[in-house]
Amino acid sequence: MLVAVFGCAEGGGSDRDLGTSGPDAFVPPEDDLGTDAAAVDAGGSDLGLTDLGAEDLGPEDLGTDGGAEDLGVDLGAEDLGVDLGIDGGPPPGCTTAAECSDGLACNGVEACVGGTCQAGAPFACDDGVPCTRDTCVEGASPSCAFTPDDALCGAGQSCTASGCASMCTESPCRLVSPQCGCGTGQACVLNGAARACTTAGTTPVGSTCSGAFSCVPGAVCLNVSQDAAVPTNTCNRYCETDADCGGGLCFYTLDDGAGGSIPDVTVCTTACDPAARTGCPSGTACTIYRESTGSMRFFTDCTAPVGTGTQYASCTDETDCASGFGCIGTPGECLRWCDGVGFSGALGGCPTGLTCYGFTTPITVGGTTYGVCDI
Repeated sequence: MLVAVFGCAEGGGSDRDLGTSGPDAFVPPEDDLGTDAAAVDAGGSDLGLTDLGAEDLGPEDLGTDGGAEDLGVDLGAEDLGVDLGIDGGPPPGCTTAAECSDGLACNGVEACVGGTCQAGAPFACDDGVPCTRDTCVEGASPSCAFTPDDALCGAGQSCTASGCASMCTESPCRLVSPQCGCGTGQACVLNGAARACTTAGTTPVGSTCSGAFSCVPGAVCLNVSQDAAVPTNTCNRYCETDADCGGGLCFYTLDDGAGGSIPDVTVCTTACDPAARTGCPSGTACTIYRESTGSMRFFTDCTAPVGTGTQYASCTDETDCASGFGCIGTPGECLRWCDGVGFSGALGGCPTGLTCYGFTTPITVGGTTYGVCDI
């Protein structure tokens, strides 16, 4: 679990719920041969004109009169004595469809129409997957066979049930970016506690989201609200190590809906700046947390709802304070976050007349040491 750094209450457990647009914590519902013919030597020495001399082909050999009387042939049609049968007559007739059947089903059922056999419509086989070979299997009732063919995919891809996809070492697909195992235009998501491929979302990491599958591939729509009645969802990255998190920590596990966590699934915290009030989407505020066990590291994340309390307003937790303020001390009061420990006014990141004070245990996140403004 994790605790808010200075609030009186703990700042949310390490288990986060998948985001939904509804008031309840979300539990996800359950592919010429061009023979270079050796150049022929047509030189004059091989076909010399002397071989075909005019004296060998004199006009007396061919006869100057090419008339039919010289050939001794009468080409008159009456001598052919043959009926070429230009009109072959109608095709064989039929009275029943059985007379027309060729015994095959895949090419369609033949019919007898008006005494003439007509071809049938071929049995259609198409699974909509471009990398499968779709064939009709003959039988009393024809069926289809869809055979994946990796040769129809690009290099480094294989044919899956949804189309060509990058070859993947995780089954059926990989959650962490870069994802694999799903077809083009799809994302690997959690369907309940199981992984599945579905149409990829378009909401960027760090933005608010409206549904479990609305984020870009490699991210999940996570409920970051500390108030169950007011859910606020943001797209957070799936991760295996901190290196996947862009300055955040690979920290959160996801509730499996039965009191446990979904195995082998971890989600990043969000790297944001509470003093500058940057890094979080509208409707959320950057808050500093600390691990409650292990290395006890400090980290930031976006949280909701956002309160209205400013300098010295009383508070019970972070959600009572406005963005840029933390709920500090007991009893709690809202104090402005600052990043110029030891300096006053603008140099310390504080209003005029206030100084940026650090803490006994320095709060350092991403190389920045934070304090709060006080007199």
